[in-house]
Amino acid sequence: MRPYTITGSILLFTIVGLTGCTSIPGESGAEQVETIDALVERTLVDLYKQEPKTKDQIANSVGYVIASTTITKVPIVGVGSGYGVAIYTKTGEKTYLKMARFDVGGGWGARSLRPVLIFQDDTKFRKFIDGVWEAQAGAEAAAKVGESGAAGGGGTSGVGDKGYAVHFITDAGVSATATAGIIRVKPIKLKE
Repeated sequence: MRPYTITGSILLFTIVGLTGCTSIPGESGAEQVETIDALVERTLVDLYKQEPKTKDQIANSVGYVIASTTITKVPIVGVGSGYGVAIYTKTGEKTYLKMARFDVGGGWGARSLRPVLIFQDDTKFRKFIDGVWEAQAGAEAAAKVGESGAAGGGGTSGVGDKGYAVHFITDAGVSATATAGIIRVKPIKLKE
């Protein structure tokens, strides 16, 4: 094997090992619900503080998704995983989610993000929570500001004709990336 191939393989396995498969913390279903409820409450407080207009967007939405994700990226490749919940606005019905992400592109860093997706289109919301592979491309820059911060360079997007808006709350880490990636979202059941 060539030296650069070995180095690339080692980096990839290191990233996968560091990121792993994130599951919802908690020894029981009740503890996992507490973890998700705390995530939702903390994220909404931070989101409404940073972007007050989102309170009305969520109140008038079909549903919204709040997640906790970690992303590790070295030049060329990056991986991430996380968990979250999709909430139907009118009924409060919850669908718990597991997420995996793979990126290819320039940049490096490690960070935790709390993405918030606000859906105005019911069909897109249902497709998302039923498990969607989504290809995406773009540039991101994120930096911690105090205890949390907003991601820039595509960190917030308006609803427009997409039928949803995306907002990111950063928890830790600094990174800059230009990537093309795939996100896998899968509904899961909590522990018994």
